[in-house]
Amino acid sequence: MASKDVSIIVCTLNRGALLPRVISQLRAQNYPGNAFEIILVDNGSTDHTQAIIERLNNESGLPVKYVYESRTGITFARNRGAEESCFPYLAYLDDDCSVEPDWLSQLMSGFDLDDHVEVVGGQIIVDFEQQNKPSWLGPKSERWLGAYNHPGSQPRLLENPDYICEANMAITRQSWKTESGFLGMDRFNIPHVAAQEISYFLEQIKRKGGEIAFVPGAIANHHTFIPTWKWMLKRAFWNGVSSEFLDYILHRRNWAINACQLLLNTAALFAFIVLMLFSLIRFDKPNVFYHLLRAVRRIGLILSELRLVGDWRLVRLWKSENSITSVRSPSKE
Repeated sequence: MASKDVSIIVCTLNRGALLPRVISQLRAQNYPGNAFEIILVDNGSTDHTQAIIERLNNESGLPVKYVYESRTGITFARNRGAEESCFPYLAYLDDDCSVEPDWLSQLMSGFDLDDHVEVVGGQIIVDFEQQNKPSWLGPKSERWLGAYNHPGSQPRLLENPDYICEANMAITRQSWKTESGFLGMDRFNIPHVAAQEISYFLEQIKRKGGEIAFVPGAIANHHTFIPTWKWMLKRAFWNGVSSEFLDYILHRRNWAINACQLLLNTAALFAFIVLMLFSLIRFDKPNVFYHLLRAVRRIGLILSELRLVGDWRLVRLWKSENSITSVRSPSKE
């Protein structure tokens, strides 16, 4: 089967030192050189990112298209990369990931599973690069650092695709264009740690009958830092806030449904606290922290439902200007 023409988009911010690795690996893909391009979107870096790309372009290999996006936020960067692309498919890879030579061919094979596939996700493995992992950080909590997988080893369509990780995915450019790009929660002053720019996009794709595929062989190793527990709690809290923003945007809810939702989230909060205390009694630090993350996320949801946090003025303004059909909201848990 003929290779699909694809634009690989890498967004970066002050990580110039990481770029030679990821660019060299993308240049080494076992994919026809005339069937893909590499676009590097610089999201306002103050280091030597541009100079590094210029140096890399003086070396042999596929040239890298350098694009500067001054608007801060990963959603702006990913949308800008799509705007600058030349090919009908868009593949996204984070700048702190590494891939094998078959990554792109594996990822793009997901579009062959069904004629209606519009989004393909690959597996992400967290790599701490021999850093000492704290005792409270277990495999379940690593999902908050980008670890992403589905059970099984075969490519398949996802029946209930609540989530695809933006760090390792491919989409059709037409679907991006039809949905007017990604809608990230960072446009509503939500911190980047909970931008969720793919969530709204996925919901719109599903609403229109599009399929979402997962290819476990398209592996990206995410070379990440050891986070602080404060950073992870912040991410969980703002994920809850942004999830309520999404729910508000995607649904038409009356006061009774809002009240029920608030009660359910409050009950879930207490359930997670009980689970956390039970794990504490068992001296199970990883599960204590995992349930704490889930509880903090619910707190973000509840406070957002009560309109006590978040820039709701911007959300209401956006919704008043954009009429959409109600669909089910995604969940990260």
